[in-house]
Amino acid sequence: MTQKDYPSVSTENRYKSILLNRPYCPLISTYALDSKRTMSTSSEPVPVIVYINPDKDKELIVDANKGRAGIYRWVHKVSGKSYIGSSIKLNIRFRQYFNYNHISYPKRNMPIYKALLKYGYAEFRLEILEYCSTEKLIQREQFYFDNFNPEYNILKVAGSPSGYRHSEASKTLIGLASKNRYVAESTRDLRREALIGKVFCEERLEKMRMSNLLRQPVIITNSETGEKQAFSSLTDAGAYLGISRVSVRKYLLSDIPYNGYTFSKDLSNGKETAVLSPTSIYTKQQAILLTNSITGISKEFSSITEAAEYLNVSRGRLWYFFSKTASTGSETLKGYIITKIEGTQVKVNKKAKSIEVTDIDTNKVTIYPSFTLAAEALGVPTASLSGYFAKKRTKPYKNKYLLSLV
Repeated sequence: MTQKDYPSVSTENRYKSILLNRPYCPLISTYALDSKRTMSTSSEPVPVIVYINPDKDKELIVDANKGRAGIYRWVHKVSGKSYIGSSIKLNIRFRQYFNYNHISYPKRNMPIYKALLKYGYAEFRLEILEYCSTEKLIQREQFYFDNFNPEYNILKVAGSPSGYRHSEASKTLIGLASKNRYVAESTRDLRREALIGKVFCEERLEKMRMSNLLRQPVIITNSETGEKQAFSSLTDAGAYLGISRVSVRKYLLSDIPYNGYTFSKDLSNGKETAVLSPTSIYTKQQAILLTNSITGISKEFSSITEAAEYLNVSRGRLWYFFSKTASTGSETLKGYIITKIEGTQVKVNKKAKSIEVTDIDTNKVTIYPSFTLAAEALGVPTASLSGYFAKKRTKPYKNKYLLSLV
């Protein structure tokens, strides 16, 4: 075979004379520079194998490097820009390169992937710089980094992100992605176990508290002296009063004093948390009164929706009647006079179960939108009401109230 029988290999003169004097395999358009040499020690490293057309030789490239560890380089034939990488299993790494779905995946935003997609595999040559043991892989990769200074490599230190800095836009995207990331419960358990017994300094704890997005600053005011104290979270306020965080939250949302103290949100930091926002968990409902026109018995409902369910009509029909004709008090709907309870807007937890309480002595019926509000009105613990229904009791509660879920 004469020199003219060789295909064009490279525009780099430093390879041409070497390549033309090495065995050539026309089946895979590959020059085997030295099948026995595995490590380059010269000042200008020369690859072991050069694949002139990776697009044509995909399968052969994968098969020939099966189970081998080494350093490889992609070189753009026109610009000369290159990328250096290493792998303990080169065949798997090359299989990834030749997988369109892998290199086009948006989160794999590597310059070499973008270049392969833009120019195509045929515009690159693939070099196996050397084969080596896995123990020396990082060391040898750094050797080629220092000699070739590859333009497509973002990181200039082999096996380390040292020297790389994310842009501000990237930091913002990373932050948004981490907030919406789903973490399995098993993973959370492992993280909790890892933190058991770990002690943080007070400064670290304060930073953790301040960075908590669910944190709600609260102000406690002494009703007698007017003295105000600000706390960075509901937990801190509860520790000061000797009650739980949940109790502080309840008193804050329902605007109920506790032991001479009133609660209010501290909005000085300009943050309103979604968890404690009344519009997200709690909603204000207009309470109305239904009075039977024949018996005169009245029933209070915390919302038009609950009253509509009681009358077995649609909420829209009741609302129309309530807004158009009920103000006169002269018309009835299904035998009931409907009136608005002025100045009463109850905060209702949409996820809570409503409970109907009938006073046996006065025959007064009241529907509470949650167990918590019903317990507060009756002066009993919430757990006591929950236990009443859990045990499916039918006797009057406290020998005075008939309870039922609505």
